[in-house]
Amino acid sequence: METLTALEDEIVVHLPPGRVWDLLTDWAAAPAWMPGVEEMHVNGPVGPGQELTYTSGGHERQYTLSTFEPGHGLTMVSGADDADLRVEYGYLLTPDAGTTTVQLRVAIRSAADLHEEALGLATALADAEAGQLEALRNYAEKAP
Repeated sequence: METLTALEDEIVVHLPPGRVWDLLTDWAAAPAWMPGVEEMHVNGPVGPGQELTYTSGGHERQYTLSTFEPGHGLTMVSGADDADLRVEYGYLLTPDAGTTTVQLRVAIRSAADLHEEALGLATALADAEAGQLEALRNYAEKAP
């Protein structure tokens, strides 16, 4: 398996980390800031293995939380561990004097024979997700 980084981004949100974490993990509100997500709901207990089912483009899809460190970070994965192609969204929160730096890394893990497909997917994801953290900050800073 090889890993391609499609996007690395970071932004400062002018809220404390606990509040940013609460908004980041409010999955029902994900459509307010996640590009292309029309609806999202949770299946299973909070933590690694929890399934996030979402609708995008009229199709139901699924992420699984592979890591979950409350208040600090999480990784959402589409595709099984043994899949030939999977996408990983990693979020990391870092506190700084009442604000929070949010980092996003979108990566693609693929079998070597799917390298060309992974490159195309990486380009498409970079374009689609480029404004995600700005949307999260706008949502978070306006949320009640």
